[in-house]
Amino acid sequence: MRTKRIAHARALPRKKHTTRRIVLAFLLLVIVVGGCCGFMMFRSAMSAKNHLNNVIATAQSLNSGDMTDALTNIGSSVESIQTEAAAAKQDVSGPLWTAAEWIPVVGSDISSVRSAVNTLDDFAQTTLPQLQQAVNTLTGSSLSDGDGGLNMEPIITAADQLTVANDSLAAQAQTINDLPDAKIGLVQDALSKGKTQLTAVADTVNQLTGIVNMLPSFLGTDGARNYVLLAQTNSEIRGAGGMVGSVGSFSADNGKISVGEFHSNTQFSGNATDQIGEGESTLYSDMYFGTAIHNITSSPDFPQVARMASEFWEQQSFGGTSDGVMSLDPVALQAMIGATGSVTLSDGRVLDGTNTADFLLNGVYLEVSVEEQDTYFSETASQVIANMFTNMDSTKMMNLAKALMNMAGQRHFYFWSFHDEDVETLRDAGMTGEINNSESDSTVGLYLNEMYASKLDYYVDRHTVVEQTGTNADGSATYHVTTTLTNTMTAALNATVPWYINHLTPDGTAGNRTMIFAPTGGTVSNITASNGAQFTQVDAYDRTVYLGQLDIPVETTITLEWDVTTQAGADPLQIDQTPTCSDDPGIEYRY
Repeated sequence: MRTKRIAHARALPRKKHTTRRIVLAFLLLVIVVGGCCGFMMFRSAMSAKNHLNNVIATAQSLNSGDMTDALTNIGSSVESIQTEAAAAKQDVSGPLWTAAEWIPVVGSDISSVRSAVNTLDDFAQTTLPQLQQAVNTLTGSSLSDGDGGLNMEPIITAADQLTVANDSLAAQAQTINDLPDAKIGLVQDALSKGKTQLTAVADTVNQLTGIVNMLPSFLGTDGARNYVLLAQTNSEIRGAGGMVGSVGSFSADNGKISVGEFHSNTQFSGNATDQIGEGESTLYSDMYFGTAIHNITSSPDFPQVARMASEFWEQQSFGGTSDGVMSLDPVALQAMIGATGSVTLSDGRVLDGTNTADFLLNGVYLEVSVEEQDTYFSETASQVIANMFTNMDSTKMMNLAKALMNMAGQRHFYFWSFHDEDVETLRDAGMTGEINNSESDSTVGLYLNEMYASKLDYYVDRHTVVEQTGTNADGSATYHVTTTLTNTMTAALNATVPWYINHLTPDGTAGNRTMIFAPTGGTVSNITASNGAQFTQVDAYDRTVYLGQLDIPVETTITLEWDVTTQAGADPLQIDQTPTCSDDPGIEYRY
C-alpha cells in the first residue's frame, strides 16, 4: 500500500509540470501569433502610409501653384489618386485592424487612422470625378457667344456640377477635422497633415464654386442687372481701401456687359447719412462721412459702403437704381489686367500686369495734370470691366477667378449684391468685405484713414507681426500684435513732388487715423505707440473700437503694439486690415 501511495505522490508533480508546459506553450503561441499579427499590421501600416503620401502629394497640386494648371490637369491625377487611395484602404481593412481598435490606449488612434483613410478614399472615388466632370464642362465648351458676351449654358451646367462636388468635399473635410487628436505623436502628425491638406483643397474648391455659381445671376441670365462701380485710390488711404476718385456703372444682360460713363466724385451731391450707425460719427469725425461720396470708404464694412454708394448713385441725374456695387483699387486692376490682357489708354500708354498699380497710385500724380487724373482711372477701369468676359475661354476664366480670389482676400476687390440669394455665394467667395462677427473665427481689425487729404500713403510701408503669447485655462488665447508704419518719403523727394501729393501736409507727414476693432467675444488691451499717440474707446459696429491718430513724418517708423485675448475655443487670431498699396499684405503669423 505504501508503494502505491509513493507512486501516486510522485505522479502529482509530473501533472503540474505538464500543465505548466501547456500554459507556457499556449502563451508562447499567443506571443508568436501576436508578433506575427503585429508584424503584419506594421507592414500594412507602412504600405498604407506610402500610398497616402502619394495621394496627398498628388492632391496637393490642387491647392498649389496656378489654379488654371491645377484644375486643367485634374484629369491626369484622378486615376493615380484613386488607385493609391484604394490601396491604402485595402491595407487598413480586415479583421486584424478591426480587432486592433479594441486595444487599450492606442485603439482610438487606429480607429481615427482607418476613418481618415476611408474618407480620403471616398474623396478619391466620388469627389474627384465630380470635379473632373465640372472642369471638362468648362474646358470642352465654347464660353464665348461670338458677339462679345458669354455663352451661359456651360457655365450654368458647370456651376451645378461644382456644387455637388463642393458639398461632397465639405462633408469629407468635416469628417476628418472632427477626428479626435491622436495619442501617438506620429499618428497625430499624419492626421494633422491630412486635415490641413484636405481643408485647403476644400477651401479652394469652395471659393471657385462660389464664383462660378455667381456668374449666371451676376451676368443677367434671370433679367438685366445694373451695378455701381467704385474706383478707389489707396494712395489716399481709407478704411475699406482708398478714397473714391470716380464712380461709374455697368450692366449685364444674359452674358453681355455694357460699361457706362464714369463720373468724378466732384459731380456728386446728396447724402447717405441714414446709413451711419451708433458711434460711427465719432470714428469718422471731420471726414464728411455720409455727405461726400469720396469718403464713404472710410468704413471698413463694405456692405455699408455699398448701401451708401447706391443711395448716392440713385440721387444723381445720371444715376438710377442698382442691383449691387463693385469696387476696384489699382492693385486689383493690375491683377485683373494680368489675367485678361493689357489695356491701351487713349494716349497710347499700355498698362499691364506689372505696371498698372504704380502708375495709378503714384505715377499719374507725378506725370498727369490734376484735371486729367480721373480720366486715367475711369478709362482703365472701363476697359478692364469690358475685357473681363470678352473672348472668354476656360483658361481666361480660371485666371480671372484666381485673380479675383486673391484680390478679395486682401480687400483690394469687393462685390456686394442687393439680391439676398446672391449674398451667401459672394460671401463664400470672400468678396463681400464684411467685418467679421464670428466668435470662432477670431479676427482683430486694423483700419486706417488718411486725414491730411494727401497722396502720401503710397510711400507708407506697413508690416504686422502676430505672436501667440499664451493659452488660458478657459480655452481662450492671448496674442501680441506689432505693426510698424514707415514713411519712405525722403525730405529731398518731398520737396520736389507735385503739390497735389502733399499740399495739405507740405512737410510730407502722413496722417493715419487708426482704428483697432476688437474681435467678437474677445478684447484688446495695452495699446502703445512709439510716438506716444493715445487711443480712446468707442462703441461701434457692435464691438469696442480703439481710435487714435498716427502722424508719420518723412523717413520715420512708428511702432504700434497691442494685446488681444480671443473668445474661448476660437481659432488662431487673424488680422483683417485696410489693404496696402501692393499685393503683399505684410502680415506675419508666428504660431
